[in-house]
Amino acid sequence: MTDRLTQLQICLDQMMEQFCATLNYIDKNHDFEPSNEHEQKMTDKHATVSEPEEFSNTIDELSTDIILKTRQVIKLIDSLPGVDVSTDEQLHRIDSLQKSLVETENKKIEAIERKEELLKNVDGLIDLFVLGIAESRHNNGVAAHGAVGSGTGEASIDTPDAASKD
Repeated sequence: MTDRLTQLQICLDQMMEQFCATLNYIDKNHDFEPSNEHEQKMTDKHATVSEPEEFSNTIDELSTDIILKTRQVIKLIDSLPGVDVSTDEQLHRIDSLQKSLVETENKKIEAIERKEELLKNVDGLIDLFVLGIAESRHNNGVAAHGAVGSGTGEASIDTPDAASKD
């Protein structure tokens, strides 16, 4: 979303394009009507003259587009800050917004620090959990090997197959 000044500039650019397009249409499609009774009607064999009804309808449509764009521009101008606000009120508003921004930034920093702290805690818990699993597997392996080899003098050898069965 663009700010209001950018929107206003875009609308003004569009309105200028509409003015140019309207003038261009009038220039290319008008009938050569005399401006007063004493002049003769001019003709141009290369001109593309629109039918009077079509010309009038198109002019009405182009005029309506310009009027709507003008209303949009006026609405944007009215929404700009400072039209009915004193300099002191504007400065107070800027100060208030700046304080709010600082507070929000501090909350963000606190949340990031809290997140880092929680991540460290989770990492520690994961390490403890993995260590517990490893010790459990090691103890189960020693107990299983100790029971098989006890009293027989057999040595226990850990193989990859034995480890994967655990």
